[in-house]
Amino acid sequence: MSEFLTAASYLLLDPEEAREREIWGKVEAFFASFGLSPISRRIVCAYAAQSVSDPDLAHVSAWLLSKLNRRRRLAPGLSEHQARCPDLVPDLLARPFWSSEAFPFVRDLELLAPEIRRELLSLRSKRGFQPYRSVASEAEERAADGIGAEATDRGEWNVYYLFLHGLDSLFEPNRQATPVTTRAIEAIPTQYRHAFFSSLAPRTHIKTHNGPTNKKLRLQLPLVLPEGACRLRVGDEVVVLEEGKAILFDDSFEHEAWNDSDESRIILIMDIWHPDLTKKEVKFFGYLQNASMKAALKARAALEDMDKENREAAADEDFADFFSVITRAAAIEANPDAIWKGT
Repeated sequence: MSEFLTAASYLLLDPEEAREREIWGKVEAFFASFGLSPISRRIVCAYAAQSVSDPDLAHVSAWLLSKLNRRRRLAPGLSEHQARCPDLVPDLLARPFWSSEAFPFVRDLELLAPEIRRELLSLRSKRGFQPYRSVASEAEERAADGIGAEATDRGEWNVYYLFLHGLDSLFEPNRQATPVTTRAIEAIPTQYRHAFFSSLAPRTHIKTHNGPTNKKLRLQLPLVLPEGACRLRVGDEVVVLEEGKAILFDDSFEHEAWNDSDESRIILIMDIWHPDLTKKEVKFFGYLQNASMKAALKARAALEDMDKENREAAADEDFADFFSVITRAAAIEANPDAIWKGT
């Protein structure tokens, strides 16, 4: 009997029913696609089995069902502006912008903004910023240097990563250089371990795009801001950013951003788990994310150890996966004038 059925039979399955075996076999195959280790698969499969009857895992159950059914239509309650988001959890409250009043840590972060700003500006003589790049899809044009795809159609976008899922160790020097900012982020219990300073050069436009999932919300804290010149559109709503005033939005909605000034715009960006997710659901999705990241890093390390001929036979010539795009972009020396102009 498969490892999933062994775990699940103690919870709710009758192993004699062929239909149930077929369903849970699909569950196993789905989680196997994440490249998880046998132990990790056993853990997430046990969570999946429990989600059928545990109301604290209802979003996990709905998400898994949508994946198994390869649902293409938007679930009820989701917005058409989320249609291009690749990973949607059904039944999570969907709104473009969120009031910060329900999130006490936002006010704490705003109070720290002057100190975080001073820490940010102390980086002007240091390295750490890198061009923002993402994995290029078939529909996207690759960057001129061949490293992923750029997100802008004019101007430059550079980032200074603090937390980035499975690549945290790569950015440890950045966190050591920004202890105040790092402590402020780590003090937020629902942080998603994705945070960075984001600098838009003068006259830059970030193209319309969707974030990777609705499991999280995005917080932006403007730190260096040309007054009245920086806008953010999320869905049908547009806001003008204000220095020191944080905003929360759902980046699974299509969104775009502008710096229409002749000076650089720098903000702190961080993600938090969606407030509708229970602690059990956050634990499950967080575990699955971390386990799949570790599996991908292990596969990448094995690929890099191959000789050139075998490596090219096993992967694309430019190694255009998430990890290689980020690490290769980190080696690019960013344009200081684009990052710091006017500061």
